[in-house]
Amino acid sequence: MRIKKFLALIALFMVSACATQPVVERPPELYWPLPPEKPRIKFVDTIIGSLDAKSNLEKMKSFFAGSSSETKFVKPFGIAAQGGKMYVTDIGGIHSYDFAVGQFDMLGTDDLRVPTGIAISGERLFVGDVARKKVYGLDIRSGKVILEMGRQELDSPAGLAVDEKRKRLVVADARKHKIFVYSTDGILLFSFGTSGSNPGEFVIPYAVAVDHEGRIYVVDSGNFRVQIFDEKGTYIKSIGQIGMSPGTFARPKGIALDSEGHIYVLDAAFGNFQIFDYDGNTLLAVGTSGNGPAEFMLPSSIYIDDRDQIFIVDQLNKRVQLFQYLK
Repeated sequence: MRIKKFLALIALFMVSACATQPVVERPPELYWPLPPEKPRIKFVDTIIGSLDAKSNLEKMKSFFAGSSSETKFVKPFGIAAQGGKMYVTDIGGIHSYDFAVGQFDMLGTDDLRVPTGIAISGERLFVGDVARKKVYGLDIRSGKVILEMGRQELDSPAGLAVDEKRKRLVVADARKHKIFVYSTDGILLFSFGTSGSNPGEFVIPYAVAVDHEGRIYVVDSGNFRVQIFDEKGTYIKSIGQIGMSPGTFARPKGIALDSEGHIYVLDAAFGNFQIFDYDGNTLLAVGTSGNGPAEFMLPSSIYIDDRDQIFIVDQLNKRVQLFQYLK
């Protein structure tokens, strides 16, 4: 009788352990466009906090060790990635994820107040801070400030992009309705733009991107368009207009380019990103408003790395969603 009771207790313990074991959910298989068309975009995963930098095995170890405390996003804004590492600006600092080694850090917490746009150049992180009205250059390993720029000319540095070939940093100032171009050493080279709706004028330029030819792509949010300039800031053309149909914008917020030159524009009102070719033709739209996979609530930033991984800051859902462009 005692043996039966003992075995029953063992069985109960095993059932209880299985019930409390963390469930590692697999991301859903989502592709765009739908069959029978060839898939071009794949949903990969969702990142909500520091534990997502760790492998599933490490997550389970943390759970059973009782150390499952997690640093989560508060109000994420900007994003950049390089070599398996992801950096997300948030109130008071930068979330740093190294997925290869399962490491999470907070950078820049002693200097940053309201960081916005972020860009990477070699061993430096460039971060705009709208409260301090300047751009900081941080050591990518330690997070220490090694460079400051824009103290005199900047007001609201919202979007940043690096032109590695020309060693330049492009900054969109949303309040001054102007684009500033610096050397990556912090020297102001030139600026262009003013408030207005004509070609070369802006209303709340929110984000920028640079292609391999040095062309500068600006999300001209208040004019519901993307403007394209050459490396000297000379106007080339515009894409998009206000509307509620594919190819139009309601609240464009972010921009990125993949390895084949496609233009991705993030729209906070639509809760999606649209993909265009250089001629402005609409190729695809991905996402809708909501809080499920591939759904967004006021997305604020998009970044595409050299492996065509697409990172999107889903601001009100306090997370980052990851997609993959399929060639």
